[in-house]
Amino acid sequence: MSARDDAPAGRGGASRRRALAALALGALGLGACAGAPRAGEIGESDVVEVEDSMLVQTAAGPAVDASPEQIVSGFLRACVAGFFDDFATARSFLLTSAAGSWDPAQTVRVYPGSEEPVVTRALDGSVRVEADLLGSVGDYGIFSAADAAGYTATFTLAADAHGQWRIATLPPGVLVPVSGLSSSFRAAALYFLTPDRQRLVPELRWLPRGSLLPDLVEAFVSGPSPWLAGGVVTALPAGAVLEEEVAEPAAGTAVVRLTGGRARVPEEDLPLLVAQLWESLREIDSVSRVSVYLDGELLPQSASLPEVTASPGPLVGMSGGNVVQGTSSTRATLVAAAALGTTGARHPAVGTDGSVYVLSASSLLRAGAGQAAASVILSAGDADAAAGGLLPPVVDRHAWVWTAADGTLTVVNHVGQRPELSVPWLEGRQVIAFDLSAESARCAVRHRSGQDERVSVAVVRRDDDGVPVGLGDPLDLVGAEGAETSSVSWYDTVSVAVLAPHRQDEEVRDVRVLQVAGTTSATVGARGAVAMASDRVGKVMSLTDASNRVWQRSRTTWRVVATDVSDVSYPLV
Repeated sequence: MSARDDAPAGRGGASRRRALAALALGALGLGACAGAPRAGEIGESDVVEVEDSMLVQTAAGPAVDASPEQIVSGFLRACVAGFFDDFATARSFLLTSAAGSWDPAQTVRVYPGSEEPVVTRALDGSVRVEADLLGSVGDYGIFSAADAAGYTATFTLAADAHGQWRIATLPPGVLVPVSGLSSSFRAAALYFLTPDRQRLVPELRWLPRGSLLPDLVEAFVSGPSPWLAGGVVTALPAGAVLEEEVAEPAAGTAVVRLTGGRARVPEEDLPLLVAQLWESLREIDSVSRVSVYLDGELLPQSASLPEVTASPGPLVGMSGGNVVQGTSSTRATLVAAAALGTTGARHPAVGTDGSVYVLSASSLLRAGAGQAAASVILSAGDADAAAGGLLPPVVDRHAWVWTAADGTLTVVNHVGQRPELSVPWLEGRQVIAFDLSAESARCAVRHRSGQDERVSVAVVRRDDDGVPVGLGDPLDLVGAEGAETSSVSWYDTVSVAVLAPHRQDEEVRDVRVLQVAGTTSATVGARGAVAMASDRVGKVMSLTDASNRVWQRSRTTWRVVATDVSDVSYPLV
């Protein structure tokens, strides 16, 4: 889903709306882990789980002579069971005219479940429903965070032919709790392509467990959701549709038959289409291979693209004024302090060409591979300021260096060229922290205006030469509220991690893992942690405390892996 509830459906939207009720609630059914115990492992929500059984829920229909408040309360309960009975019971609370026009799939709004919605009757006879919201899911099966206003809706009722109260008008969509629904829905990743067609980009969707394979393929054909569409492409030709619903695999082979547009597809794109579908379906236990047909032609073998979860290698940091890589006895010095011209450099970042970038007061320095001295490519803020007005840099795989200058997101290349970034939603807001995803196609940003602080993810928009020109519309992440640290880091391919604030009586901060358009989970971090970095793909996380001790988690415990490395980060590959 986009950040807007009224976003138009994609291609094939009609049949996908049929399953949306199920699509929606998986996000928040699994989201109940946000309140899980703080000790132990992070409560992970794997991209696909296929062996779980389904828990079928039921609800009672309207009672005879029920009051308007009882009718609305019963309707809300029946909406939960609606994901199992096609909303037949829920529609029995409506007048015939309302039952025919009500669209439960338009938006699914989800409340925490710790407290029931407040149902009250107004002086004009209408019934008012109020609830706190976690968020909502729309046509694309993407979960979006709720605003602070919560949910308020008005229902009007009238007597039917038998003199019984029934709902005459109601808002579109449904309002449901998180509890009791996670057994019926699951998260799955669709894969699209970076514009240069060199990397795969995942996007989480929420699909019913009972029909994962056909729904996943149908969602893929419908294309990326609006928030992602401006920065990714697909090898599927425009106008292509499924020739038939994908059946359960025979001998492990999922057969996908598409029709339309074969003549318009360059030969080099055909293996990419197969790669997209294979990566999207490979986590389903029953699928061991994929055969893709387009207009009756069996497409060639999948393209060989870099593994989505390929390790970026050891962490990078500062030690004794030098830029180093690794924390063990195999630690390598990438750039010595003498070449940097200072012993006070901080926050190193390494480019794919071996160039090293560091901050020195108000300047961003570059030391090219093999160069004897670093050069200044960007300056901002007060030259005497310790922070210098620049945020720790990140080098994308196109060799553009990202930072924030005086709170404004900024990019610069190796010779100091600084193209303007168009990010309307960040105007008037201060960028506190940011990080790029492993394939450099998505940016996670912590930003604030006054007391309003958020973590949002947006797609990176580039021109035909790969130059960043801006970010797409933001998708706010659930669970980032209240975090008092500037750290934000991609934890894996579909999740962002932040450090939660200190508790009054504890020295240990939680680590929160926020799925993009998904769930929130938490685990206990390392004692005294003040900064964090993750490898962006494999859930490898490093926490640094005020004494420059670097902690990494081994199974359920954190251990110190270095005592003299600061400003830790991981390169992009």
